[in-house]
Amino acid sequence: MTKKYYIGAMSGTSFDAIDISVIGLKKGISLEFFHSKKIPSQIKSKIRNLINNKNITLSELGKLDKQIGSLFSLSIQECIYKNKIKTSSIGCIAISGQTICHEIHKKNSFSMQIGDPNITATETQLPVVHDFRNMHIALGGEGAPLVPEFHNELFYKKSDPRIILNLGGIANYTYISNKRNLWGSDVGPGNALLDAYCQQFLNKPFDRNGKIASKGQIVKSELQKLLSNEFFIKPFPKSTGKELFNLNMLSSKFIKESPENVLATLTEFSALCVANAIKKNKHNSKDVIICGGGGNNKFLVNRLSDLVKTKVTLSTDLGYDIQAIESMAFAWLGFKRFTNQPLKIQLGKNNFAKGLLGSIAQSKQ
Repeated sequence: MTKKYYIGAMSGTSFDAIDISVIGLKKGISLEFFHSKKIPSQIKSKIRNLINNKNITLSELGKLDKQIGSLFSLSIQECIYKNKIKTSSIGCIAISGQTICHEIHKKNSFSMQIGDPNITATETQLPVVHDFRNMHIALGGEGAPLVPEFHNELFYKKSDPRIILNLGGIANYTYISNKRNLWGSDVGPGNALLDAYCQQFLNKPFDRNGKIASKGQIVKSELQKLLSNEFFIKPFPKSTGKELFNLNMLSSKFIKESPENVLATLTEFSALCVANAIKKNKHNSKDVIICGGGGNNKFLVNRLSDLVKTKVTLSTDLGYDIQAIESMAFAWLGFKRFTNQPLKIQLGKNNFAKGLLGSIAQSKQ
């Protein structure tokens, strides 16, 4: 018997907050409750230093793993308490963990997350599904994106193909054809470079609404250099992360440009990554549905709309908060694993495997 609620907790590549969605599955997928808890600046700084510098002792890594695990647990318990949810009505909890390294090679590919799930399992006395990405890799995938099948369940429209674009730290999209065929891939940096520049050089978390970028001029030489990166030559589907898309890929000359010009160029880069991927894969769609924090950047959304030459809609306009989609996806992925339902793993353009994604931590039977 399906339980009333399933909980997903997500901390993405921007690591600004832990987003928690409580979904119901009685009539399709419904978002019952949403809760977001900001990650303390001290922990954000540790995560940023770890990802950017890789300079950390095993002892420090172990402690950070426990700190983030405790933060996931606290955030989830706050959500349960705030919304007066009976634990007996919860099937399971699924957590993303905090990705600190994601590397795809011909051999020995891996995706590393921290945030000990055993803490949540013990403190909530509920089963916790975690580590989805490494089984995806073991089955022949790239560990990301994980969400195409969920997007299909939530947004499939019988009459027309749809593109579901997640604008997080990394941008990825799902193409859902009218035959329910699935395609999903990472396509570029999303907010990663924009936010990193704002944080390092402007002491701002991000460029609100793209106001600074909207006043700048595109530095065409730097834009062309960025677009020539070898990532864009690799065949789809593919995955990437901040290991590639970070400030080290920008030239020292470009960094000295005005903030307006830097952000205008990086915004155009993020938008072109999406538009070029859609064009290259011939994914014709009457609408593009945007979710993820990048949907709040009006200038970026407008540039995307101009470049893809089709209707662009925020998932919020369809009744799903743009911040909630990914944590909803993890709740649904947790449900699938907890009930032993295999998922499709995309291996190539028309090549799929099936398997159970995720491991289960529980402190009691």
